[in-house]
Amino acid sequence: MTNDLHPEPAPRLLIVSYHFPPAETVGARRPAALAAFAARQGWDVRVLTAVGANQGTVPVPVPEEHLIRVAPSPRLPRPGRGGGGAVTGGGTASPSRLRRIRAGADRLLVKVGMELLLPDPQLNWIRPPARTFDRAAAGWRPDVILASGPPFSGFVVAATLARRFRAPWVADYRDLWSVGNDHWVRTALRRAVDKRLERRVLRTVAACVTVSEPLADTIHHTFGVRTHVVMNGIDRRPVPAESAATPAGVDASAATLTLAHTGYIYPGRRDPGPLVDAIALLGADAARVHVIFAGEDHGITRAAAERAGVADSVTLLGPVSPEKSWRIQADADALVLLMWNDPRDAGTMTGKIFDYLQARRPVLLLGYENGVAARLLRERGAGVVANEPAAIASQLREWLAVKERTGRVPAVPATALDGLFREDQLGRYLDILRDAAGPGEPARRPVR
Repeated sequence: MTNDLHPEPAPRLLIVSYHFPPAETVGARRPAALAAFAARQGWDVRVLTAVGANQGTVPVPVPEEHLIRVAPSPRLPRPGRGGGGAVTGGGTASPSRLRRIRAGADRLLVKVGMELLLPDPQLNWIRPPARTFDRAAAGWRPDVILASGPPFSGFVVAATLARRFRAPWVADYRDLWSVGNDHWVRTALRRAVDKRLERRVLRTVAACVTVSEPLADTIHHTFGVRTHVVMNGIDRRPVPAESAATPAGVDASAATLTLAHTGYIYPGRRDPGPLVDAIALLGADAARVHVIFAGEDHGITRAAAERAGVADSVTLLGPVSPEKSWRIQADADALVLLMWNDPRDAGTMTGKIFDYLQARRPVLLLGYENGVAARLLRERGAGVVANEPAAIASQLREWLAVKERTGRVPAVPATALDGLFREDQLGRYLDILRDAAGPGEPARRPVR
């Protein structure tokens, strides 16, 4: 029991995350939001990350003195991230050909790295933080450790520090590691090695957390670890004002339907082909549909648009800043969410869907129609799911007709966002961490 003279000390949480602000990567957002929320709730938070203080522009959510930034060592080659803006002529080399060569080299490098490097290409971050944490933390010790992955090298770091400090640790799966994850093609031998390594790392874990029920079931049934669900959520930000009507002087009948896709396109998994094929089916109306792609796509979108004969309906911006990405989403009539149309993707709840919901533009999802993402959009009245070009074309015609009549496609109702904000999810996360830090039932049941 405590009193005013002897208040209970703040619980000490160490978050281990390779990605963290100021980096602009999607993988930095969930651990950053948890760090900020825990600090606001009175927790003593420290963050161990590989990201340097000058490696981005995103605001850091906790005091810099509470971050322990340890660079990977030795440095390993990383795939290039070239820009993808408008191409202009000049010179003897073909910019588009150079981009295709670079994209092919990047894909080969990623494939080799995912196949040969254990547990992932960030394995060069395992030893540096484990060796330097004591000095960098200046005597601070955690009550509980949270590791967020991928990359899953961070799980090895967390398990190592947990043994050293005799502190419980919790594994946060933003995606799966060795089972149920087919976004990266690996050989059967490599998958078996990964599974064995994952089972070994999880021997000491207090609990696991992931973003959807199907993923939680996969982890629990495979490794026998108690697994909780804490979804990602909408990060609050100012919403740009919506235009009340078609601007003066604009002929609504000639209005263009603007769609936008922001984010990375995975070769063979997030395919824009059905969308551009659907635009081609519109005939003369194809000229009234325009799709903006912002993000790295390895030349896939350009090739699909040229094959379908609708290159004029597509703009490729390449990677853009988070703020520009948000502006593109808010200004579009509708948003395109590309996912994998396969039952193995049923449990994927991409963080992008929450960005799109915040923009309150209707979503066109190309992906598995019985997955958790599709169900969320349908239940919230926030979008439609279509995978066949004919069905997509029908939806585009419907939106075109609405825009002709009213000058705009209606916004998703604000009530569709109820309960989906980040803070609606993170209170449960602190309960899980608090339970892990205190006495309780073992996380594991026997697994053979």
